[in-house]
Amino acid sequence: MKDRRCFTIGRELQMNVLVVKANEEPFTKRVGNNLENIRKIVEDENFEIMEYEDYLICYNSKGLINSLAINRYIDGLAVRGTFAITGNNRKEMDFIGLTDEQIERLTEEFTIDREEDLEL
Repeated sequence: MKDRRCFTIGRELQMNVLVVKANEEPFTKRVGNNLENIRKIVEDENFEIMEYEDYLICYNSKGLINSLAINRYIDGLAVRGTFAITGNNRKEMDFIGLTDEQIERLTEEFTIDREEDLEL
C-alpha cells in the first residue's frame, strides 16, 4: 500500500521561502512544506507567525528571552533572530511557496541597506 501523505491536495510538497538572518542579506531556500522545516529555520519549536501583507512571517517567539539580536523591524515589531517568509494560502490556512516576483520584491524590501534607511 502506498503512503498517501505524499499526495495531499491543496498543499505544495516543496516551497520556496525567504530566509532573513541578522546582519545578512535575505536568501531563498527550498524546503518541504511542513512545520518541522520552519522550526529548523527559525530555531524555535513554538515559533510565532505574523501576517504581513500577503505573506506569513515565521519568527522565534523566544527571541527577547534568549537575547537574540534584533534582525529587522516589521510593522513596528523588533523581530529577533532568523525568520522565514512564506506565502499565505488563506483558503487552505496554510503556508505556500513564494513566486519569483514575490522573492524579488521581498529581497529588496528586507535588504540590509534598506533597513538602515528605515532606522533614520
